[in-house]
Amino acid sequence: MRRTLFVLGGTGFIGEEFVTGAVSSGFEVRALARSDASRSRLEALGARPVAGEAERAGAWRSELRGADAVIDLLQPSLPRRLTPAAVQTISERRQAFTTRLIEAIQTLPEGERPVLFSVSGADDLQPDADGAIDHASQLRREPVAFSRIGVAVRRLIERSSVEATHVYLGALVYGPGKVFADVIVDGLRKRRARVIGDGANRLPLVHVTDAGRSLVHLAAFPREQLAGRTFLASDGSNTTQRELLDLTAELMGRKRPGSVPEWLAGLVAGRAGVEAITLDAHDDNSALRATGFDFRFPSHREGVPDALERLRERRRR
Repeated sequence: MRRTLFVLGGTGFIGEEFVTGAVSSGFEVRALARSDASRSRLEALGARPVAGEAERAGAWRSELRGADAVIDLLQPSLPRRLTPAAVQTISERRQAFTTRLIEAIQTLPEGERPVLFSVSGADDLQPDADGAIDHASQLRREPVAFSRIGVAVRRLIERSSVEATHVYLGALVYGPGKVFADVIVDGLRKRRARVIGDGANRLPLVHVTDAGRSLVHLAAFPREQLAGRTFLASDGSNTTQRELLDLTAELMGRKRPGSVPEWLAGLVAGRAGVEAITLDAHDDNSALRATGFDFRFPSHREGVPDALERLRERRRR
């Protein structure tokens, strides 16, 4: 029987990768569209657009009926300077939306409720004494980076009666867009990109294609193998911040970037942004791999060339 997915954020950086993969894998995909441009893009990807805004669940709540899973990939717009106060404001908005989403799911009869895929970043997870994170890691005790958003959202879900699976992507999802394109690639091109601190931190990474593929892969499993489970979907390569920037610069024909102290970068980018790029953890993705998932881009050495080539193709178009 063909499985049905309801997607929020289907035209975003990760969302487009997910929708494309889900459609090609044979899923029926319904995706929220808040504008004519979003509707056209979703139709081009093969999804069925559902008109509405995420903040007004009443307009699209009925579309949840009959879905096997709802995939929450909404990505808030971020300010240029990511101060803790700015991230806290985003967190409050995200919690308000999650509350409405939970309420919308709970209005359905218990046998017709989809499994909620809650997607967040690896910075939500507390490293152990050896600096490792995995599917069994506790949530951060003291918030850093974007865990100020993700931890609060997970607590809301855990207090509800909604069945959910929690998927943690890398602290940085890289590819032809978002931070990799706008900050790293553009920064190297304009000679303003810098390594923050000594750059030796092991930065949990995942290529955007593998981020989308991991969600499509998990969405094919039955409810009893998803509800209540956690998966870490980052590549586990122990790539350092310095290695990521150096390889990108080399492939672009640019000089290796210099470094700046964390305190100075924080004045420009905000403390939360600095915490995200300087996160240090070994990411153990064994729970995801145990389900049969393999990474198409197992490290930055395979993923960065692909991301740069796709960016070049976009410029040529």
